[in-house]
Amino acid sequence: MAILGPEGVHQITRVAPVHLEMRQVYVEAVVARHLGLHDGQVVQATAAVRQDQLKLVLNEHVFDMPLFPYIKEGDVAQLRAHLLPTGQWSLQLLHTGGFAGHDPLTATATPSRLNALLLQPGGFANWLSLLRPGVLDAMLSTPNAQNLLDSFNAQRLSMASLQPQTLKRWVLKHTKTAEASLAEGQPVEDDPKALLRLLMNARANEEAQESLASHDTLQHALDELEGAQVQAVQDLQKGHLNVNLVIPFRDADPVEMQFERQGNKPGQPQNPMVVNIHTQSRKLGEVWLKTIIRGDAQVDLTMWAVKEEVASLARFNASELTYELESAGLVMGSFQVFNARRPDSQPVRENVNHGALVDTRA
Repeated sequence: MAILGPEGVHQITRVAPVHLEMRQVYVEAVVARHLGLHDGQVVQATAAVRQDQLKLVLNEHVFDMPLFPYIKEGDVAQLRAHLLPTGQWSLQLLHTGGFAGHDPLTATATPSRLNALLLQPGGFANWLSLLRPGVLDAMLSTPNAQNLLDSFNAQRLSMASLQPQTLKRWVLKHTKTAEASLAEGQPVEDDPKALLRLLMNARANEEAQESLASHDTLQHALDELEGAQVQAVQDLQKGHLNVNLVIPFRDADPVEMQFERQGNKPGQPQNPMVVNIHTQSRKLGEVWLKTIIRGDAQVDLTMWAVKEEVASLARFNASELTYELESAGLVMGSFQVFNARRPDSQPVRENVNHGALVDTRA
């Protein structure tokens, strides 16, 4: 290119400036809770054609957002969630994905299994449904699956004869992943992920509609278990403890348990350990228990029970619980029982039909 002098600079055609167009869609709070959104969270959506128009699809929700010419069908777009002061949510399109406009030097990266697990919403809704009595047994179709299920069932705890040491051994055993055990050359006999994969493989060739539905449930349950593992590793790298697991019982409904503790900061008091327990029991109804364990062995308990008789029974046995804690060397700080749902819990909602549209009009 020739070098132009001062007199020839005015002959150069000016390049029009590029303006970043902020594109966003507004979402109702109900839909945001169903999607498991958090303020500032970045989620991925796929561009797909619906009714001859290009739209973004996120967890079976379809968003009508102007995309052309930046995005083409099949591209993966990133959206940042924002909680607005009005209680609504907005999903802002980030111009950081593999969008339209072919670049021969840069190949569009296909989302990996790890990236998908990083965006996996929390909770074990599908895994809990599979742990109901008789559900997994009804899916068996091969002897290998039966043997693995028998081994898995043998490790289930008994609610009627549950002892603290038994529960402790079970929790310590299952906070270590099967992958870590295999890397150390240790056998893994009751890994639920192996059971789910074997059931999925056994049903892969079945074409019945109910078989396809159960296959999706198995896949979603596997995503929940592996997503919890990935989230635990992420939090551990940040100095936080966040372990989520499900305890299956032979004679009772499964129980969700979470151990969490924020990382300590220099010069500040140590953060307490928080243990959250939740169950959807057919006998007791839905129950939550939050236990805060402080460094001086003080225990603060808060319980929420939907059934009034369960809340009354807990209040009646408060003195006995205090005695049991003192026998274990702990001090009861406070014990509150509420006959209500836990305030920050998400109510059970029916899944939105596939292809449902979200009205983005104000």
